[in-house]
Amino acid sequence: MARKFMALFVGALLALSFAGIAQAKTLRFQCVYPETAYAGQTTTYFADQVNKMTNGKLKIKVFWPGQLVKSREALESLKSGMIDGYSGSFLYFTGVFPEVNVQWLPFNWSSPAEAKDILLNKGYHKVFAEAMSKHGVTFLGSISVATMGLMTKFPVNNLADLQGKKIRAFGLEALIVQALGAAAAAIPGAEQYMALQRGTVDGTDYPWYTLKKYKLYEVLNYVSSPAYHTPGVIELAINTKVFNSLPKDQQEAVKKAALMAMNRSFDMSPAWDKEAIEFAAKKDVKIIELSKDELNLWIQKLMPLYEQTASKSPYCRQLVDILKANMKARGVKF
Repeated sequence: MARKFMALFVGALLALSFAGIAQAKTLRFQCVYPETAYAGQTTTYFADQVNKMTNGKLKIKVFWPGQLVKSREALESLKSGMIDGYSGSFLYFTGVFPEVNVQWLPFNWSSPAEAKDILLNKGYHKVFAEAMSKHGVTFLGSISVATMGLMTKFPVNNLADLQGKKIRAFGLEALIVQALGAAAAAIPGAEQYMALQRGTVDGTDYPWYTLKKYKLYEVLNYVSSPAYHTPGVIELAINTKVFNSLPKDQQEAVKKAALMAMNRSFDMSPAWDKEAIEFAAKKDVKIIELSKDELNLWIQKLMPLYEQTASKSPYCRQLVDILKANMKARGVKF
């Protein structure tokens, strides 16, 4: 009798154990940035928080650039379920998702704190999420990638200094440099070091922290401030069917972890920028601060891009209106 009881007891324990294993689920997230990049670190943080909050019942496995799909294939792969989630910019997909261009309009916010307030409290995320939902994708949140803007081999004190120069930029960034009077060169980020070294281009539109991480200080001499994007913002998203298939408590864990990751990245942005500025000074890369009048002139030159972008879709119009209302409130004239 005792043996029979023990056998039943052990069997019950095994059944519970296997049930726990069966309930565990792993989601595959593709990150388009290296693991060591700030965005990669934030994505890892997000995955760790999901694992902790679900006691291991839901795990996020992060795959790095090219491990699952190519960056430009990520949206279709996400929609089809080939990957479960995505961490990176939707700028790769502006042909079908023009709304992402809005947050890359130049000088749209002046600090990480202001950006976070617009995204979370002014209705921006709500509209953005609705636009993304039309593609079978659930928007989880934004991730800051720190300050991004114009870095050059030559000093830029005014618009005249940009005339006839060639800047590495693509997409909306190319339209920005063209509006300011420079020519744009669509050179991949991985190839820009050699292009700058050889003089193929005279500057780039890229995150400040890459002066150190990508050793761009070796081929650049000046940084223009304020930057176009303070900070630049990318996306964290998940396949809607996959998200809806999760138990409610796991859905809440994913959303909470995404918000925590967002807050962490925006809160750390000033420190990332400070590190970049201090590093630039050590390497004799000069930060040139535009005068207030010169900055206003740049903004006037760039404002037509807001209307061009707003015309792309009703969602774009709503998002641009949110940005312009905030800019007007802080005294920007346009």
